[in-house]
Amino acid sequence: MNVLLALLPALPAILALGALSGHLGGRGLPLSVTGVGALAGALAVTGAEPLHLDWLLLGTTLGLDPTSQALLGAAAILWTAAAIAARTLFDGDAGSRFGMCFLLTLAGNLGVIVTQDLAAFYLSFAVMTFAAYGLVVHDESTEAVRAGRIYLILSIAGEALLLSGVFMLAAEAGNPTMATIADVYGELQRPELVGGLLVAGFAVKMGVIPLHVWLPLAHPAAPVPASAVLSGIIVKGGLLGWLQFLPAGEPALPLAGVTLAALGLVSAFGAALMGCFQHRAKTVLAYSTISQMGLLAIPTGLLIAGHGDAAPLIPAMALFAVHHALTKGALFLAMDHVKHGRKAVAVITALPALALVGVPVTSGLVAKAAMKAALPEPFVLVLTLTAITTALLLLRLMCLIWPGRDATPRALQPGAFLVWLLVVITAQTLPWMLAKGQARAYALEFTTLVDALWPPLVALLIAGLAAEILKRWPALPEGDLVVPVERALKAVYWRLVRGYLLLARRAPTLRRRVVPDHWLRPPERIPEPGIPWVGVLMLAVTLVLTLAYVVVL
Repeated sequence: MNVLLALLPALPAILALGALSGHLGGRGLPLSVTGVGALAGALAVTGAEPLHLDWLLLGTTLGLDPTSQALLGAAAILWTAAAIAARTLFDGDAGSRFGMCFLLTLAGNLGVIVTQDLAAFYLSFAVMTFAAYGLVVHDESTEAVRAGRIYLILSIAGEALLLSGVFMLAAEAGNPTMATIADVYGELQRPELVGGLLVAGFAVKMGVIPLHVWLPLAHPAAPVPASAVLSGIIVKGGLLGWLQFLPAGEPALPLAGVTLAALGLVSAFGAALMGCFQHRAKTVLAYSTISQMGLLAIPTGLLIAGHGDAAPLIPAMALFAVHHALTKGALFLAMDHVKHGRKAVAVITALPALALVGVPVTSGLVAKAAMKAALPEPFVLVLTLTAITTALLLLRLMCLIWPGRDATPRALQPGAFLVWLLVVITAQTLPWMLAKGQARAYALEFTTLVDALWPPLVALLIAGLAAEILKRWPALPEGDLVVPVERALKAVYWRLVRGYLLLARRAPTLRRRVVPDHWLRPPERIPEPGIPWVGVLMLAVTLVLTLAYVVVL
């Protein structure tokens, strides 16, 4: 059975060649992904013994620990549903490219889940990251190109940080596995620096503030099925990286851990509030993902800093990650159905929205209860309070998607709609099945139920009192922090242009020698960096960081 682990990333990578050639098409590709999903689901249920491939890379180890096994099940469900929802996107020339990127991203994502050694994990993570760029820019609109550019910039920065940390770990321990990572950090001369690089690199994928800006830009631009996997399961690659290649308190990394927990706190509250001032449903969901990933960054930071108990916390985080993956995937997939103007669809969409808040009976109740049972006491209150901001954010979502009085109901796509319903149901049932008996019992205690009820009621009261004020409140631009940065860069550019014009008037001959005319002609479109330039930039940044590490030592 363990040999099948190697097929999980290999099959979609091979199928990507068929997608690029156009041989799979709109029917063959969903069937292929369904087959891969069935294999992944079977392994998630049965588990598998570790598989060691000494001949591959630096010695590859594949396996499933309880966290990756749970996420593998969520990935199998979500990728299959997304492939079926994206059936029409796989047709035509652009569809071949989209299908290739879809399958390569799937291969990288499954590789991240099943690999247990540093080299193979990083390779899978990089494939997942850069293949997902093709999903973001699929529409080739101005919005998609801008979102893809910012996604690529942050991805390159994150990969450079990760590669620097990987080089430093490899210099001391070769190709460590998850089982030996604590011993490796005990031997490092500067563990805080290595840990800080890995924390920051994986934080880009998780969307931790201030590295979050790609999410609210990429999700509105990407097709709905791509957004579902991006927000549902791909961002969890950062969580797996944290849990597998950072020590859980032994040895402790206090600076990196406390910083991550603090930024997670800011993300949990800040992103939810920023999302309340958005006017597009997919952007609201993107900010919701940032907020929910902040809730996972907090316990991760506590573990890294040595302030948490890994035994209860890691299973609780895995349960919460599965809950969020399926619930957020269901919410994104709903965006293809709510546009048909049917109130029944909006009512069904409210179920996963309520689950994110954590109201009683939903999967969010047991997922958050498991987290509360494992977190130190002050953070239990934090988790409860975030339900208020989450409820406000999802009230905003429901207001945006609710059909108006003049809406004309249109026919739904039966196949995609049925698959979406199955995802909604699975998102509510699977976390309850995965939760341990103690977590289920804690979730059903009277005090837990009360803690789950009063935050959404407070959110309703706040929304009612502030509704008129919020109508007059200006919308927050998508990408928030990116906007002032872009304005600053444009200001610098125009200052250079004014200086150039001044030089042109005073010394035209000298000006032509210093700055040729064709350098300052505005391009018809902003060219996207090719793969070679991306690789060169990553290598340059990585070498600089590694050299700095050597000099400091």
